[in-house]
Amino acid sequence: MSKLAGINERIAGSKRELPATENFVLQVTGYTKDAKDREAVTGVRMDTGEDVTVVLRPYKGDKPLAAPRAEVKDFIAQEGEISNLMRNLPSDEMRKQVLKGMKAKTEPGGSILVQRAYVESSTGVVNAGWLQSAAKYSEHCTVLGNLMLRVDPVAYGERNGVQVSSSAATAIAPERSQLVTSAEELNAALESAFTGMPGVNARAVALIRLNDGGESKAIEFPLPVKRNDDGEFIKATPRQAVKVFLGTDSGKAIAQLAGDPDLTVEVIPGARISLGSQAKASFEKGTNGLEQVNRLYRFTKGDQSETGFTASYVVLHDVGDAQVFSTAEPLSNKPALFHSRDISTKHLDGKPASVAEIRDVPLAAHAETQTGSMATDEDEEFSIDDAIGNHIPAEAMAPSAPRMRA
Repeated sequence: MSKLAGINERIAGSKRELPATENFVLQVTGYTKDAKDREAVTGVRMDTGEDVTVVLRPYKGDKPLAAPRAEVKDFIAQEGEISNLMRNLPSDEMRKQVLKGMKAKTEPGGSILVQRAYVESSTGVVNAGWLQSAAKYSEHCTVLGNLMLRVDPVAYGERNGVQVSSSAATAIAPERSQLVTSAEELNAALESAFTGMPGVNARAVALIRLNDGGESKAIEFPLPVKRNDDGEFIKATPRQAVKVFLGTDSGKAIAQLAGDPDLTVEVIPGARISLGSQAKASFEKGTNGLEQVNRLYRFTKGDQSETGFTASYVVLHDVGDAQVFSTAEPLSNKPALFHSRDISTKHLDGKPASVAEIRDVPLAAHAETQTGSMATDEDEEFSIDDAIGNHIPAEAMAPSAPRMRA
């Protein structure tokens, strides 16, 4: 729990004292009522490891919700209620349809996204503005509760004469940074990074950063891929990727600088994760289109062309031999955003390039990622696009639906 949880902000011109709010993933242990007889969900925060009790505060906004909000009672499921049913269904298609009908239900072992939350100073209970089911049972999908993530700018291009767009997120593991002091160490660190980021099954990325004691520069190099004659994507091996990188102008320059005693050179492993097709379609139907996907990660609110890293949670789904994401959100509702050259590691202290502006309109995670900044009800405005907001649509989860242990 944050040491500042009990501190109420006082802001000139505000209507009241506003507790700072946050977002986190709760791994559910059960459902109960708190000391004030409020419906509550209990579980473990995936970002801090704390056992917490979460309640959902009443919505008191001036505008009515576009669709009914899922309340705590809508999430209640008994242990094994969903997972046992999934095991007994005969087909993937049937699993998808059954999950779609379950809406918010989440059994113990599953995960709930807790949003616009603060800790009540008088009770210690977490008071949330919104709850969403991420994993309805433990094996439904992969939910990572705390990693450095950036939702990248939307990319546009042309394919077979048709304009296309794509979205991806980049995750990095600063704690696995390797300091290199020679060309040999650079080769080894790059090969290690190109094997992939632990816990994420996606296209590997090597982040190479150089610092001269005052200025830092960074290069992100994804694992090379190419299409074969059948149109299938073929990934380079880690060793092939190292060879390709070191053959570039940047690679050659870094190899020469790796042994310079006046420079700090490090390699940080990462992964580039594509946005899932169902999630992409939902964003595209929204008021602001696909570019809404990176709204919370922008250095400048109205400019989607440059985004930064911040501590986040992300929901991943198995599709073929890789994973895609459907939801990503900063853990803070006023996140410090880092350029890749400014990330903190055990070798270098970093600094945020900016602190994102407080978001004044909470939007639904997935189709329009919900956010907020203040634990008040006056600013909780919702649009028709928030009809999807009560839970992550089961269609988005469908690729992972049959993922069961024997």
